[in-house]
Amino acid sequence: METVKSEHSSFCFGVKRAIDRVMKEIERKSHAIYTLGPIIHNPQIVSMLKEKGVIPVDDVTDISDGTVVFRTHGIKKEEEEYIQKKGLESIDVTCPFVKRVRKRAMYLKKHGYQVVIIGDKNHAEVKSVLSYLDNDGIVLQESCRIDARKIGAVSQTTLDRETFTSVVTGLLDGAEEIRVYDTICRSTQVRQQEAVKLAGLVDVMLVIGGKNSSNTTKLYKIAKKVQPKTYHIETDKDLKSDWFRGARKVGLIGGSSTPDFIIDLVDRRVKNL
Repeated sequence: METVKSEHSSFCFGVKRAIDRVMKEIERKSHAIYTLGPIIHNPQIVSMLKEKGVIPVDDVTDISDGTVVFRTHGIKKEEEEYIQKKGLESIDVTCPFVKRVRKRAMYLKKHGYQVVIIGDKNHAEVKSVLSYLDNDGIVLQESCRIDARKIGAVSQTTLDRETFTSVVTGLLDGAEEIRVYDTICRSTQVRQQEAVKLAGLVDVMLVIGGKNSSNTTKLYKIAKKVQPKTYHIETDKDLKSDWFRGARKVGLIGGSSTPDFIIDLVDRRVKNL
């Protein structure tokens, strides 16, 4: 079988930056390094880092020493304040594009807008941004009318364009004034476009990345609309031979937190089926 890789797969800028920074810290430090939740949404990388002494924790109050890493999705305002109060050493590897969402949202609130964050209320990035608004914001993932004189909207960086457009259109009905910042990450947009294009050219489409990864899951949903034989896998061990019966061309695309070596393993396995 022939495999076709998407041009933009593997780590995005923000993820690569975070992993490189943590790897340097591992080499430099002998004490424990902690992350609040997984540093990125890829179980294999989180497991690899854990073996090197990078420990994910859910509650910042469980940390009394060592170095705390602000993960790529950002941490909550109250968590940052606790770290500063306790004088803990910290490394901020929050993705710059996530910080941009936070900055825009805070600007809107300061200027009297009812802030709407378009995204998943359970996603770490959205929780982080909302906390810096002192939880004075509305999170929407589907079209909804909101009656307010001034509405300001930002987007989760990994949102799909269709959802963003739908929610913004719905907001137009209830506001006298609306200000919208398109904060979907450029890398996310490019990958989504490539997923659609590639899915239309192949017999089977494989979307590779963590099942807990928002951007990877969206790639899967987008590609599946074009190619019904689309499968979301984490590693080559998830492949099933019956998916490829009669297939001649297989498309491969990775999420923004999927490392090269996993994509390469999948590529080799598919070619050897």
